[in-house]
Amino acid sequence: MFSLTKKLISEGTSNVFNLGSFIFGISGMIICLVVIIAPYKILEVMPLGYVKLFGFNLEKNGALGILLVSGVVVAAITQPLAGLISDRTKVKIGKRLPFILIGGFGTALTIITIYYAKDFISLLFCWMIIQFFANLGEGPANALLKDHVSEEEFGSASGKFNSLRVVGSVATLIIVLQIMNIYDQTGNRAWFLAGLLFLSWLIIITTTWSYYALRYPRISNSKDDSIDKKSKNRLGNLILVLITFSFTLLAFTSLQSYAVFLLQDILNLENPAPMLTGVIIVLGLSIGLSMFPAGKLSDKYNRKIIIIIGGIIGSVSCFLIIIFHSPLSVLILCSGIGISVGSMFGTIWALTNDVISKKNAGNQIGLLALGFLFSGIGARLAGILIDYLNNMRLNLGYFSLIAFAGICFIIAPLAASMIKNEE
Repeated sequence: MFSLTKKLISEGTSNVFNLGSFIFGISGMIICLVVIIAPYKILEVMPLGYVKLFGFNLEKNGALGILLVSGVVVAAITQPLAGLISDRTKVKIGKRLPFILIGGFGTALTIITIYYAKDFISLLFCWMIIQFFANLGEGPANALLKDHVSEEEFGSASGKFNSLRVVGSVATLIIVLQIMNIYDQTGNRAWFLAGLLFLSWLIIITTTWSYYALRYPRISNSKDDSIDKKSKNRLGNLILVLITFSFTLLAFTSLQSYAVFLLQDILNLENPAPMLTGVIIVLGLSIGLSMFPAGKLSDKYNRKIIIIIGGIIGSVSCFLIIIFHSPLSVLILCSGIGISVGSMFGTIWALTNDVISKKNAGNQIGLLALGFLFSGIGARLAGILIDYLNNMRLNLGYFSLIAFAGICFIIAPLAASMIKNEE
């Protein structure tokens, strides 16, 4: 095991795992915070069943939405700025690594504060601090692929790179869910602290790995900045890529953000953790297994075609869940959503690298954080509407959310189809 680790690290930027090691850890941490930690913490800080904010009484979905939106706003500001500064940073260890180090260790130190938050306002403050450090590192880390991979390999490398996001997310979610199940959840917060400590440890390990693997920048495989091609289509294409990314993310985030409450209420589950584990495994496998092949195929064929096919699969799967929502059918249809997300994201990141400039990769990729802002606000504020519709008719809010996700899976490939070829 030690010799394998040494070999991987010694390969430096020639190994995609080294480029994506920080992304592996930070993605796992963020997904756990959103899907598990935040929903349970929301219930803890609102013992009366609601929280009063700006004169409104917010129920669980609305309060969760406000919390998650705050993080998205921080991400939308931090990622582009961190990317912009990293593009112009000149230090011995490489222009991206200082941000990864500060962001990683800052996240690891501050994540524990969630455990000690006693009310919604203190939880909101802790959440925003964590998001700042996480996105300080993630923005520049996303640009590593553009720095070190040739244009001919963008698709396959992007598939591998983003597979690390998925593997990190799924593996981390499963581990934290198992930590939950170890403890008696009735009046026992030990699982919560143990889960946060595990996430902190994960970020420390992956940040340290990034340092040792990337501290001596290797010769880039991509073209020199001085011959980086320009295109009159670049701005328009960047906007269309942003729209494609935003609606794909909006579809997935809409379902992901309320997964605990959605499964619990629609399937009438007293404890949604086992079903959530199954959904996570199915989604993770289908996303992970489809992402690399989709990226590889996009190197050989038209990337836009891959995105269009993925969007159709995702949309059909969503609308079928509204009709067939037994535990078994949900698991089967989640695999369709996973294939859709995997094929679309794997290709979208490759498409992004096609249209951005190498010289400003950090800033331009960081602008994708605006997609997080759009999707985050849209998905998370939907919690208020979900509660309203659910009160009108049983589970109407949840079914409306699923239908909305299906529509987003159609809008995304429509935007991608309008992207013009670079000149």
